[in-house]
Amino acid sequence: MRYLAILDGNEHEIEIEELAADSFSITFGKNSFQADLRKVGPVSFSVIVDNRSFDFDVARDGEETVVASRSGSTRLTVADAARRTARAAGKRREVSGRVEITSAMPGRVVNVLVAAGDEVKAEQGIIVVEAMKMENEVKSPKAGKVVEVKVVAGQAVEKGQLMIVIE
Repeated sequence: MRYLAILDGNEHEIEIEELAADSFSITFGKNSFQADLRKVGPVSFSVIVDNRSFDFDVARDGEETVVASRSGSTRLTVADAARRTARAAGKRREVSGRVEITSAMPGRVVNVLVAAGDEVKAEQGIIVVEAMKMENEVKSPKAGKVVEVKVVAGQAVEKGQLMIVIE
């Protein structure tokens, strides 16, 4: 299957072919390699490439995917063919109604950038959470009004914990 990965604002073509259970052929630009991939926890994976082992956690945060390892974390957007077509046509997924912002992984709230009653714009930073020694600014997926703030700076949060509600 072909994907488009957006990393640091740059687009990269990725093709992934399943060879056998847990074994994949991956083409990233002009580079191709085989990898053994195993899920070892709810959000944790182990991958072996060229006899080298890598461990990482993967979590969704809205449209983005957060990949965290010992060396830090990276945010990327991955689009399959349907999402690429919609993106090329200039369509963006509309978010409406009540939105609950939850923690993508365990961490600590560094700063809450909004308060209940505040009006926010789509893509406006609303909270900063530290996870895996990296600070991640979480952005509002839609314009609206902050109706609840469930956390404070310095508070520990668990994966999936409700932090902010926007309507």
